[in-house]
Amino acid sequence: MLDDKIFTFNSYMKQKFGGRVARISMSTGFDCPWNKCIFCRKESFSPNVSVDMTKENRMETLERSMNFLKNRYGNKFFAAYFQSGTSTFGDKETLAKMYREAASIKGVVAMIFSTRPDYLGKEEIQLILDCVPENIDEIWIELGLQSTNDCSLKWINRGHDAACYFKAIENVEKYGENKIKVAPHIILGLPGETEEDMMNTVLESTQSPVAKGLKLHHLQIHNMTPLEKIYAENPFPLLSVEKYIEITAKIIAKLPSDKVLFRLFTTAPAEYLIAPKWNLGTQEALRKFEEYLDANHITQGCERCME
Repeated sequence: MLDDKIFTFNSYMKQKFGGRVARISMSTGFDCPWNKCIFCRKESFSPNVSVDMTKENRMETLERSMNFLKNRYGNKFFAAYFQSGTSTFGDKETLAKMYREAASIKGVVAMIFSTRPDYLGKEEIQLILDCVPENIDEIWIELGLQSTNDCSLKWINRGHDAACYFKAIENVEKYGENKIKVAPHIILGLPGETEEDMMNTVLESTQSPVAKGLKLHHLQIHNMTPLEKIYAENPFPLLSVEKYIEITAKIIAKLPSDKVLFRLFTTAPAEYLIAPKWNLGTQEALRKFEEYLDANHITQGCERCME
């Protein structure tokens, strides 16, 4: 099993709660404050099943999602996952109401907030702490980094540099009261980056004691984005699934065994995806990844033991 080789989010939660914890995707309804990253098409990163917390019928939508998961997988535990956009951006009173409502839902044992480094200061951290009750001690922030290479960040028009990420991490260390964990979100396969660059991004971004997790995926080109035009005018190499698996496996071998892996693969609706077209779903990709780990005798952190 893959969970025997890497420390997945599912296995982490099962160890703590004794059962699977399903993520319920939620949206604050606020737009991204930057909205200029060349790779981003909001629809491809916002699940259709996401609960819009601005809607009057939000609790009905939420109940349907939870009942589906309870009936199909036997779930008793859930994570309220503010996934879409920059979930710490917006009117603070409105955000506080949404956070508190999500945290009060029966069965919610964890809160996850996806955001940008430039929207994770003292005020945003305090808001989260004020709104999440003491009985929920799993608070995660998925922090969009993409790369620690400033040239890459400038190329994708990310709107911040690597120092901004490390400042945000410092803020969590300083103001998070040891209650908040961070998982940097990283894109592998950015043009011009070597395998060493990708490895450095992962290892540097997870050095902090509050960086307890990691979220990876490969660069994808979606239609109706600036990146589509750039790629059409001057095509550049993209990672094949075989190369992505090889690079990711090398990273896993170097990654400390206690870092929680939130995601290794991503998919996009076929109508959005320009390239690369791997033509396989997430489960099939994970199976191929597990086979590669088996064949090469790789487990998470295995190379650290030999250093």
